[in-house]
Amino acid sequence: MFQGTIPGPMRSIVRETASLWPSGPVYVPCCGNFTIERSLAGMGFGPHSSDVSIYTSAVGRWLTRQPVGIQLREESADELGWLADSLDDGVGTVATLMLGTRFLASVGREGLWHERVVRSYREQWKAKHAETVDRLSGSDVDLASYEVEDVRSWLQKVPGDAPVCSFPPFYGGGYEKLYEPLEAHFTWDAPHYEPLSDDDVVSVLGAITDRPYWLTASNHSVPELRPYLRGVIKATPRAAPFYVYASEARTRIVGPRQPIDPVKIPRLREGEELVGPLSLSLLKPGQFNALRSRYLNPRIAPGAANLAVAVRDGGGRVLGVFAMAPSTFTPDEAYVLSDFAVAPTDYPRLSKLIVMAAMSAETQLLCQRAFSRRIRRVATTAFSNNPVSMKYRGLLRLNKRSPSNEDGWKYQLQYQGAIGQHSLAEALQVWAKRWGAPTTKTGV
Repeated sequence: MFQGTIPGPMRSIVRETASLWPSGPVYVPCCGNFTIERSLAGMGFGPHSSDVSIYTSAVGRWLTRQPVGIQLREESADELGWLADSLDDGVGTVATLMLGTRFLASVGREGLWHERVVRSYREQWKAKHAETVDRLSGSDVDLASYEVEDVRSWLQKVPGDAPVCSFPPFYGGGYEKLYEPLEAHFTWDAPHYEPLSDDDVVSVLGAITDRPYWLTASNHSVPELRPYLRGVIKATPRAAPFYVYASEARTRIVGPRQPIDPVKIPRLREGEELVGPLSLSLLKPGQFNALRSRYLNPRIAPGAANLAVAVRDGGGRVLGVFAMAPSTFTPDEAYVLSDFAVAPTDYPRLSKLIVMAAMSAETQLLCQRAFSRRIRRVATTAFSNNPVSMKYRGLLRLNKRSPSNEDGWKYQLQYQGAIGQHSLAEALQVWAKRWGAPTTKTGV
């Protein structure tokens, strides 16, 4: 219900560590989305929390039965006047802000996608708001107190022998950027403070640890706290690691885990001839994970696929796999998360056939059924040490070339193209003529 960026395993670690602390007050600066407070529920602690963001302060004040004190800005009344009746200085205001984090960033922005988002929330507002109020009313989070105050000054008031548990902002200006749309449309008695820099985060961590019971975490490794490192959490392959430090706790390592299911379908091998016609077979997530782990470059971090498909030849053998997901910002576009060919085979450019199959009319129909929307284009990202990807060259249009944000690659290449312009049969025919020549091997 509450938003946040703390991985789920942290709640278990917090609860396990806090079981070693004496019951009574616990102090939680930078409480964010109240992950810690929710983790401590029912353990006999009385959480005292503080923060400075508009979102957290609205929730914290409501949980401690204080007036929320947040109103719609006058300059936003024309666009968002339909929210006014939902602002009751209590749970209604909190529900409004929670829903606002999902659509306010699209208010006033051009583009069909942004217009559709705002229109959808406006048309469904009463039902969505009522549902959120009901969910909030059932919250079991219990705070002893909440204050709107900067962490640096608030920590000075915390008793020296009281447990402190906190996850400070993990990057400079994090709160400000996250809740910028809320600040743009709502006014409140915001505190004056300087945003935490990376150096400030380290200083705050030092203040937290100067006591007998404490727990904190950061996505930066803190050399000074190395003796207190109790865990490393990497919830997904693409997630940044969390380093958990505590005065006393069990050591834990949390890594990503993906289900693997056996794939009993035969695959094209060396010495075997590829024959038509091509066909598509849907894969279960575990089967896709198994094939991806076997054939995809291990330096490419895996992602979750909405639609995973195996490409098979006329002999029923798997030639390769592609995976799709609906585009986040373009309604009629499907994003190709992965595409790869099986190996080794006698066809060095087999991967081009997999791309062509992903662009076929048959794939377009599968995407439209899976995503419940019209799909007219596909897009993908390639990481390469060359300025172009030979796999996509001649099939998709290179839209953007930029420095790679992934280690081990020089370029990040953005490709896009039409889908549904050819059938699987036509794809095989074109591929066989242009790229389908097998490798010729000569004996000694």
